[in-house]
Parts: sequence; structure tokens; C-alpha cells
Amino acid sequence: MPVMDGMEAAREIRKLERAAGRQGPPALVIALTGLGSTTNRKDAFDSGVDIFLTKPARLKDLRKMIDDWESKVAKGDVGGA
Repeated sequence: MPVMDGMEAAREIRKLERAAGRQGPPALVIALTGLGSTTNRKDAFDSGVDIFLTKPARLKDLRKMIDDWESKVAKGDVGGA
């Protein structure tokens, strides 16, 4: 990304949500990367990423992860809901 990397972007999204006093569930942040190390994965989650996928990613897997996320939001299991 030309201005910031994905981890910076996730941190900024979370920072903006806090500053705005966002009501309801947080934005869903998905990282899709070619860097699948344990360190990269931990850094992503520490930055505010909700779903971490490595390339090549299957759309079927992404759909299931999004469905699981939506189910958590509906149950109030995601912060802010």
C-alpha cells in the first residue's frame, strides 16, 4: 500500500472508531497477505485485524469466516454491539 501498510491501516481504523465513540460493532478488518508467519499473524491481530488469511485464499473459506463474524455480531459477541 502506498501510504501505510495493512497493520498501520488497521490501527488507524481502530483509533478512528475509538475517537468517534462508534456505537455498535466495530468494522470488520480482514488481512489478506502472502506473509503467513506466526509473527505476522500476531502483529495483525495486535493491530486490530479480525480475520487473517494468507494467499492463496479460497473464497469459500473467506465466506465462512465472514458468516461466523456476522453470527458473533448478531449474538453480541463482538465488542461494541
